[in-house]
Amino acid sequence: MSTQLQANPTPGRRNGSVVAGALATAFLTGISLIGTQTPALADDGQPATVADGTYESDQDVLASLDKTDPVNSSESSMGYPAGLEKDKDGNVKAITLADVKGTYDPEQAVKDAQEAARQYAADEKNSAPLRESAKHLADGWAGPGAESQTEKPNGTEVRQNTKDGMLSGGLSAEQYCNMANKDSQSSSFGQAAPCMFVGKLEEKYPQRGASDGLTGEGKLTYKVTASVADEQSTTEGWQVGGKITPSISGDGVSAGGEASFTYSYSTTSTTKVQSTRESDIEINVPQGKKGYLEGRANGATYSGYIVIRDLDTSDNQEHLIAIPARAYIQAPGSSSPITWVKRLKAA
Repeated sequence: MSTQLQANPTPGRRNGSVVAGALATAFLTGISLIGTQTPALADDGQPATVADGTYESDQDVLASLDKTDPVNSSESSMGYPAGLEKDKDGNVKAITLADVKGTYDPEQAVKDAQEAARQYAADEKNSAPLRESAKHLADGWAGPGAESQTEKPNGTEVRQNTKDGMLSGGLSAEQYCNMANKDSQSSSFGQAAPCMFVGKLEEKYPQRGASDGLTGEGKLTYKVTASVADEQSTTEGWQVGGKITPSISGDGVSAGGEASFTYSYSTTSTTKVQSTRESDIEINVPQGKKGYLEGRANGATYSGYIVIRDLDTSDNQEHLIAIPARAYIQAPGSSSPITWVKRLKAA
């Protein structure tokens, strides 16, 4: 899409609002929706990750993955999270405020998002335009210490569920957060809409496919791989994530479907997720046991909020918005999408 947004502050407002509104307009004028990228496979070459030994309990599996691909108790990710939880038909689930608020207060989430944005803005490894974008999320369009600010309502506008995401100007939260200023003549060239996901740990290493298995003495043989369609923008906007498709072929297969992921805030370019080569796996099943193969995603699901700073240019008023959401985030130190685990249990 190439839709252009033009934004002009309402004339006649007090000087402070006009100045700050002009700063926001510099970003919004020339901003474009980033079109859907053609999925590109990440570099092949890394063998599929297989856990050592066999495991009879979920607790042992989790303990093993905690050592190889540790995840954080809380996470943040700049932009609109690609890894939002979806139903079996691929539609984003409407996670409600009641689902999240008991473990994560929205006002605290906004504070956490603003602090993470300040840290992002202070990190000189990040691009200058995106550091400025993070400052907008943390401190508004005029920034801290400025003589003038846009009007900022008290508190946060908390939405009721993930799909309750319409913003000023008729854009959805996803559309807005996936925008970047692509006008090379603009002083805000390369800046992105000020958005961030923050969440608390809910589920570690969710399952991404499994075989049906074999009962009794024998040997199981599988071929496994995982392809990664990386949909992140490489030139403008936030680096948001992509999709993982695991594949199992062999004895009694019941493979999982495509799953989206979001990169952790702390992920660097050295740990982007890579596709894996096809690998052979064997499981020796003793008498009295059932053996099967299980794929575990190298990351975790987090419940929290998409925090957005929106600007209603009709009255030059800023809005901080918190939208409940649940997202899968890749373990920050892991470049492998999935760990394949050999499982045994009582027959």
